[in-house]
Amino acid sequence: MSSPLIIGDTGSPSAMHGLHGGRGVNHWKRFVTGLMLHADWDSFEHNTLEVGGLIGEHVHTRTEEIYFIIAGRGLMRLDDEEREVGPGDLIMTPLNGRHSIENVGDTQLEFIVVEALPPSIAELLPAYRPTEVGAQAPGERS
Repeated sequence: MSSPLIIGDTGSPSAMHGLHGGRGVNHWKRFVTGLMLHADWDSFEHNTLEVGGLIGEHVHTRTEEIYFIIAGRGLMRLDDEEREVGPGDLIMTPLNGRHSIENVGDTQLEFIVVEALPPSIAELLPAYRPTEVGAQAPGERS
């Protein structure tokens, strides 16, 4: 079985309103999920958050997240700390870290989010790799 070629773009994202109890619209596009990858990643996503928008405070109990800011200005909250973030900034939110991000600029806040499974979680999940014998790639029929 050969691995499928996966091509994604930032077109046609989903419009998510009031995400995690926040406000405004976040345009969200997930390029790949963990079942498409060999590494213990859960997802790779592109986001644009409208001016004044807020992705509300939330906690991930299964994944760690890495945010990479492409454009705009944001206010990132992690537990009891907050920092202004902008283009080129990378923010790591640990497992069980309470976090949110708000667009505090006058243009869209654009960022990439990568969700990764820490070893303590990955070890508990069933084994799956796209090239395992007998494994089915997403969208593939037997």
